[in-house]
Amino acid sequence: MDAQLSRDDVVAFLFAVGGALSAMKKLHTEHEEIDHGAAIVLSALYRGGPKRPSDIAQLAGLDLSTVSRHARFQEDAGRVVKVADPVDRRAHRLALTPAGIDHMDYLWRKRIDRVTELLGHWSVQDARTLTALTERLASDLGQKVPIELPDPGLVRATHEAAIAESPPKGA
Repeated sequence: MDAQLSRDDVVAFLFAVGGALSAMKKLHTEHEEIDHGAAIVLSALYRGGPKRPSDIAQLAGLDLSTVSRHARFQEDAGRVVKVADPVDRRAHRLALTPAGIDHMDYLWRKRIDRVTELLGHWSVQDARTLTALTERLASDLGQKVPIELPDPGLVRATHEAAIAESPPKGA
């Protein structure tokens, strides 16, 4: 029978996971020219298709004002555009522009290459064991939906369709 985790074990675990999360956050934004919040907004759109800002805020655990600020900045940068919500035409969703999709494709390639470079000395078994344990941790902490990298062609088609279906501004 396994022994119970001690307080010291839990503290060591919290610091190890916290340190890894902090390093991953820095790794994801160190060369991206966008901050972590903007990366979260773009990633939510990339993985989940066009969304209302309120839905992004709820998914990401951010304030709506924070999502709106990041969305405005990304809109000014030409990566995001507001499109009509098909359910409620008074509301809007955010969609990635072709430049936004290209940017996210680039960021994901950079992230994957960087992690491959940093962890290339790990054995395949160690990497797979960590992946399995991390998925288990996410599940135990309430992450119900696995996060997956979507097909880039499907991402492009989904956002292009939302933009094409939305009436032009002022119409």
